[in-house]
Amino acid sequence: MGTRSKDILARDTYLALVQAHEALLARAAALFKGHGLTAAQFNVLRILRGAGKEGLPCQSIGDRLVTRVPDVTRLLDRMERDGLVVRERSEEDRRVVRARLVPEGRARVDALDEPVLELHRDQFKSMTRSDLEVLEAQLLSFRDS
Repeated sequence: MGTRSKDILARDTYLALVQAHEALLARAAALFKGHGLTAAQFNVLRILRGAGKEGLPCQSIGDRLVTRVPDVTRLLDRMERDGLVVRERSEEDRRVVRARLVPEGRARVDALDEPVLELHRDQFKSMTRSDLEVLEAQLLSFRDS
């Protein structure tokens, strides 16, 4: 391994990161599917729970998603149809549409709190706290560079 050029090492690191990403996402997707959600829907529910009773403008939801979704409007359409969120035009500015959780959406995201924590515990069980801190710092640094 010590004889690889930096270019080859960079390529191999990239491939390992993509493979790890896919493995992590697959397990999360299976968990969410068991609760009748996609990963993007869970992400929206989590964002709206943090926003409180007033909800958020739809544009702000798109900006806060962990993984970009090409059409936030369609995603919210499906979630509204499924009884997880409601959207309402702002009284102050009719151009702004706000989304907020309804009780069913809140119940779904709350029910996933412990299962998601357990999933992450299991996904990273082979790493020490120190390993996780270093990995997080490196990934944040890479993201921000």
